[in-house]
Amino acid sequence: MPQEKSTKIYVDNSSVIALTKNPVFHDRSKYLDTRFHYLRDFITNKEVEVKYVKTQYQVASIFTKPLKYDVFTKIRDLLGVMKQSSLRGDVEN
Repeated sequence: MPQEKSTKIYVDNSSVIALTKNPVFHDRSKYLDTRFHYLRDFITNKEVEVKYVKTQYQVASIFTKPLKYDVFTKIRDLLGVMKQSSLRGDVEN
């Protein structure tokens, strides 16, 4: 089944976006993983589109980076996770 629209991948690293959009060989990128070059082929064929999103809106950041408290709570809310008021209050004796 052919793909009607390109798949969007949201990243918070503008350098990665520049590397994926420019097929010219870069000195610093010559040791990149083959998966990266595989992804670049999809971008060239317009099957995948890489878009920039600020770190505070990148939901995956909560799993991969230490975040400031306000950014952490914002992403936690985007995920729909609620703050636990007290663990001790839920334990029965």
